[in-house]
Amino acid sequence: MLTHIHHIESTQSPTLVLLHGYGSNMYDLFGLKPYLPPMNVLCFQAPKDIGMDGFAWYDINWDDGNKIVDAEEVDNVARTVQEDIIQWKTTQNVSGPIICGGFSQGAILSMAILKSGFEASGYVLMSGYMLPEWRNSNWNIDSPVLQTHGTMDHMIPFEWAESGAKLLEHVNFNFKAYPMAHNLSAECIDDVYRFLKQF
Repeated sequence: MLTHIHHIESTQSPTLVLLHGYGSNMYDLFGLKPYLPPMNVLCFQAPKDIGMDGFAWYDINWDDGNKIVDAEEVDNVARTVQEDIIQWKTTQNVSGPIICGGFSQGAILSMAILKSGFEASGYVLMSGYMLPEWRNSNWNIDSPVLQTHGTMDHMIPFEWAESGAKLLEHVNFNFKAYPMAHNLSAECIDDVYRFLKQF
């Protein structure tokens, strides 16, 4: 099972699974806990150690200045995360709904979990984007999804996130933009809080 840190509010409470970004670790998004509604929080740590207490879910290769991601590798890691969520729920005897989310690379991974049809009650995708290989996928969005992105993001351009979001437009899908870079502003965190209050 992936290394993780968790807070359990109660076994019946909803659980927010948070997947960190490239070069970060499980403690990063766990720091959001005081800004979230009372709920269980589970933060996994990515398996690839890239040094300086930084970890990655999958490799990022560079070619002519463009980020190159292996979509198959992302899908494989997504399956591992799903299996570990189920294992964690069983081990902790947690019965409440699961909400999957993440930031940057973790948001892309969460989008892969959404694409797979995993039965989560909701998704929070922060500063991620849809990989080109997924644009023609069959997205069945039954659960509420909140996608957030900064209009001044220089790591993952806003246009990448926006173009993918247009393909996911649905009654349960909400894409929100903020005047921020590759980070989480107070306004963004407030919207995530309001989104999570429904569970």
